[in-house]
Amino acid sequence: MIDRRQFIKAAGATGVTGMAGLSGCMGGGGSTTVSILTWTGYDAVNDQVEEALDGVELEISVADGSANMFSTVNAGGGEQFDIVIPNNEFVPRFIDADLAAPVDMDIMTNFDALYPTFQSAAEGQFSDGEEIYGMPLQFGWYAYGYDSSVLPEDHEQSYDVLFSEEYAGVDLTGAITLYDGYYKTIMATGLALGYTEAFEGDTVSFTDEQFATIEETLINFKPNLLGFVHDEETLTQDYQNGNIIASFANRSTHVGIMNDVEDVEFSQPAEEELTWFEGAVVTAGSSNKEAAFQVLNEYIAPETGAVLSENRNIMNTSQDAMDNIETEALQIEPGVLDGMIPFKPAERDDQWIEMFQRVKNA
Repeated sequence: MIDRRQFIKAAGATGVTGMAGLSGCMGGGGSTTVSILTWTGYDAVNDQVEEALDGVELEISVADGSANMFSTVNAGGGEQFDIVIPNNEFVPRFIDADLAAPVDMDIMTNFDALYPTFQSAAEGQFSDGEEIYGMPLQFGWYAYGYDSSVLPEDHEQSYDVLFSEEYAGVDLTGAITLYDGYYKTIMATGLALGYTEAFEGDTVSFTDEQFATIEETLINFKPNLLGFVHDEETLTQDYQNGNIIASFANRSTHVGIMNDVEDVEFSQPAEEELTWFEGAVVTAGSSNKEAAFQVLNEYIAPETGAVLSENRNIMNTSQDAMDNIETEALQIEPGVLDGMIPFKPAERDDQWIEMFQRVKNA
């Protein structure tokens, strides 16, 4: 997201900036250095974490996406980093590859403050049925933002907006953007078409007929789109120039836009929304597991978690942390999480990629 999560491209083939050495290294004065592979913005709370955890120093490396995090850690046997923080749908890959250490729940004293949705996610998606291997830290979801000076706030909020030439009496032709990424856009199209049963298992699985209909829908509607866009800067400029009426992207992207463009609002569609969350893993190869879990516990602490969220424009999975946030655009009603669909791996992922490329080339 450059929304606040745009990944920094790494130099070379690793896809990682600031590559750490082996975990477990000792810093000056006998301190323990906890090395973390994560997204941009986590360094905003280094001082708070280090002050709260006497003798712990943080070394942050930024990766170019969850897939790169997995490949980097997997290639090194899980010993280069103490903590890795991919998106939730990648945590099971770390578990299956024996790269994740079981969570020390005695250290994770802030776990009970997580929203029930994320406690359940940890006990479900991040578990092997016996132990938990990942900790939800920050989250967001995908729906559409819109220009309320053109499309009234009292319109019937639905993904249908994204596939309509006219809605609520407003001409939308050429004023809609979809996310420039196969995974989110294909899932959103499936939800708009009512294919909710495809999201019920451990993977997102469309039938061949549904998959063909999604492709046909995207290709047929493509002439009515302004384009496929995901980055905050471009969307902000297009809203400011009056080019966009509705845009499908991350909520945190729209939070950033809403800070700069007065009339932009974020929808709550009648259909299910797609939620993502960052799932932190302490690597099985870490020699600093105790300190690493202390760091994770601090990321969801009331004060540090609030600062982390405000700096990244992303919600915290801890309700106690969210209660300390003053930024209006980050405020949520807890009930908004009910019924959300968490990101899951796409079944036949290669076919999704190929289909989206056909859509973009059409």
